[in-house]
Amino acid sequence: MVTIRQQPALLAKTALQARGHISRNPAVLAIVAGILSAVWVFGATCSLFGGKGYSGGQSLGNPAVLAGSTAILVVLTLVACFRRRYPVCVYLLTLVGTVALAFVLEDRVAAATPLYWCAIAVMAGSTRGSRLALLAMIGIAADISMTTELWLVGESVPLSQVPIGDLQPLLFEASVNVVSSYVVMITIGMVVSRHRSQSSASAAAIEQMQLNHEARLSDAIAEERQNMARELHDVAAHHLTGMLIQAKSADKLFLSNPDQAKALLGGVIDHGDRALNSLRQTVGILRIGGTDPRYPQPMIADIPQLVEGCRASIPLLELDLEDTFTEIDSAVQLSSYRVVQESLSNVLRHAPQSSAKVSVRCENDSISLNITNSAGMGVAATDGQSLGISGMRERVTLLGGTLLAGPLDNGWTVKAVIPTAGRIVG
Repeated sequence: MVTIRQQPALLAKTALQARGHISRNPAVLAIVAGILSAVWVFGATCSLFGGKGYSGGQSLGNPAVLAGSTAILVVLTLVACFRRRYPVCVYLLTLVGTVALAFVLEDRVAAATPLYWCAIAVMAGSTRGSRLALLAMIGIAADISMTTELWLVGESVPLSQVPIGDLQPLLFEASVNVVSSYVVMITIGMVVSRHRSQSSASAAAIEQMQLNHEARLSDAIAEERQNMARELHDVAAHHLTGMLIQAKSADKLFLSNPDQAKALLGGVIDHGDRALNSLRQTVGILRIGGTDPRYPQPMIADIPQLVEGCRASIPLLELDLEDTFTEIDSAVQLSSYRVVQESLSNVLRHAPQSSAKVSVRCENDSISLNITNSAGMGVAATDGQSLGISGMRERVTLLGGTLLAGPLDNGWTVKAVIPTAGRIVG
């Protein structure tokens, strides 16, 4: 079910998808331009003045005129489908088709269809310099000649019998009309081409930024895993080597000196306990970076102190904490503490002076962490590498848990679930 808040985002997403589909398929705009051209020709030649087109041309009531006009428009629409690959050829073919349509309709205005103007704009967007000037001059000359010839046909007067005084105003008016139309369409084509170039460059830059961000995340996770593998190797090698040495010695003395063998087996048990504790602590130590393992790591019981330290910047900070975590493994408690710490750090960094709530509860053999905050009223910081959420998710995942983070209403929420018997998972 789509909520009212989600409707603008859904509409924007739909619009972007539709725009992307249209931009990827040249035939869509070509068909639209063809339909608009047919509507334009019909409107320009409709029988409003004694069965004549509004500028004195042929009416579509004539079957031959209708068939010829339809055939030309269909051909021009098909040609327009290739405008991106062959913009100059499409422009020249459309120019020839427009001249033919004008003589069929005996009306230049009716023949100046959207297909014609689109061909000019596309040509202008793909060519530059002297080539653009030459193509524009060819089109302008053809258009002016067509306009003049149609006027002579309409007046039923040969060119040789037209007085110079009447011809000059006609040429001037036709030249101003055609040149101004070309200038407008060429400008539009160049602006659209520039916008597309900038959009392509922006899309490429955004894609590169995403790739760089993903590379940083992958490097950070790989570095953490390498650190963990190295630390686990050191811990396991130290304790397991001692266990093997004492176990082999106990095996040799088992019959000859049972008391000494028993003492050696006690050392094996002690090494095993210390190895297990060290491996559990490593999960938390390696996720910190600069923490000195000689000092005790923070646990869930230290979260109230953490919350109190944040109240100066988050006045409306609420804590819901159950006091039933004393028997939970230290690695799980440390990860829970770090999730709350990183979440509050993100609130301080990105939503200062906001309200927030921290909930830490034990539910169904797992610890449920829920940190939510409203939109901040202060100035959000722009520094950081946006690796905090990825670090929290990696920390929780290593213990077999899950973490979700994202917007909620007018704020942000982080939800994590960590099994109380958390262990490193592959």
